[in-house]
Amino acid sequence: MSKRMAFPNRRTTDAGMVTGLLVGMFTSIIALSALVFDGARLVAARAELEDHAANAGRAAAQEVIDLRLGSERIDPVAGREAALRYLELHGLSGDVRIAGLQVEVALSRAVPMTLLAHVGISQRRVAVERTVWVIDS
Repeated sequence: MSKRMAFPNRRTTDAGMVTGLLVGMFTSIIALSALVFDGARLVAARAELEDHAANAGRAAAQEVIDLRLGSERIDPVAGREAALRYLELHGLSGDVRIAGLQVEVALSRAVPMTLLAHVGISQRRVAVERTVWVIDS
């Protein structure tokens, strides 16, 4: 018995069904690729900023004064200048706060999106804050 005889009212043409499925799958794959690619760029930018913030803090922490007086502290002016000099050398700008033996460096940067720009997300801002302590061992 043929299918036409068993289901006489059923249409046998599914024209365009595969095309719609392929368009949906292709769109999903492109969207997922965009999220993965640009997400990886954000993670890399964050790691780079964290490294620079920690290094700027270490540069500031080298400016310890009053060692012989027994009340060590980081020179706020020299420490801030050292940290800002490091950041400027690497094309960055940020906020440096010094209190006692502690340095806090905050950085932020806009990261342009590559694939997500096609759906209206042109850039994302990545911000980090690192703290460096001088420890006497």
